[in-house]
Amino acid sequence: MLPLPGPPFDVCLRDAQPHGVLVGVALPVDPEPVPELVLARLLPAEQEHARALRGFKQVQWVGGRLAAQRAVRMLGLEPQALMSDGHGAPAVAPHQGLSLSIAHKRDMAVALVARARNGAVGVDLEDLSPPRMRVAERVLTPDELAVVQALPEERQWTAVVVRFSLKEAVYKALAPTLRRYIDFQEAEVLPMPDGCARVHLRLARGEPAPRVEARYSWLPGRVLSTVRARWPSAT
Repeated sequence: MLPLPGPPFDVCLRDAQPHGVLVGVALPVDPEPVPELVLARLLPAEQEHARALRGFKQVQWVGGRLAAQRAVRMLGLEPQALMSDGHGAPAVAPHQGLSLSIAHKRDMAVALVARARNGAVGVDLEDLSPPRMRVAERVLTPDELAVVQALPEERQWTAVVVRFSLKEAVYKALAPTLRRYIDFQEAEVLPMPDGCARVHLRLARGEPAPRVEARYSWLPGRVLSTVRARWPSAT
C-alpha cells in the first residue's frame, strides 16, 4: 500500500483495509485556489461550501471530499453531500448507513469509509519528521512514556508518533458517539510488530467502552493508522 505519484486532486492510494475502504488523493503543495474543474467534481452543496474557503483549508477540504467520494463508490454506493459538523468532522447522514473519517497532510488527503453496522471508524496520518519529542509527555500516559523512554534514543520518536497517530484515529472513531473532547490520557495503545495495536480505554466520564481494533502501517515518511470501534449493541 504505497501512494503513487500523480497530479493534484487525483487518486494516489486505494486499499481495502480490514477496517474499511481507504482512498488517498494527492494535494498541491501550494495554497492556490482550487480550480473550477476540480470543484465541479464535488456535489453542489460541497462546491458552495468549498468556494467560501481559502488557502490550504480549501485545498484540504476538497481533497478529503474527493477521497471520501471515491471510497463510497468503491463500496458500491452513490455519494451524498458530505458537510462538516460543529467540530469540523465529516457529518454523514444517518440514513446512509456509513461511518467515515478523513485525515490530511500537506500533500495528501485520505478517507476511510465502512458500513456503520460494522462499527465506527477513524483514520489518521502523521509525518515522521521533524521529531518533536516535547509532545511525548502531553500525548502519552505515564506507562506509555516509561515504555518509550526505555527504548534506544533513535527509536523513541517513532514510538511516540505511532502512538499519537493511533490515539488520533481512536478519538475520531469515538467522537461521533461520545460527542465530546477526548483527552490523550483516556486511551492507552500498545503497537505490535505485526501492524496491529492493543487499545485500552479509560473513559473519564464512565461511558460504556467499545471494543477497539487498531492497525498502523508505514508510508514513505509517514505512519497511517486506522481504527474500528464497536459498542456492545453494535451488530
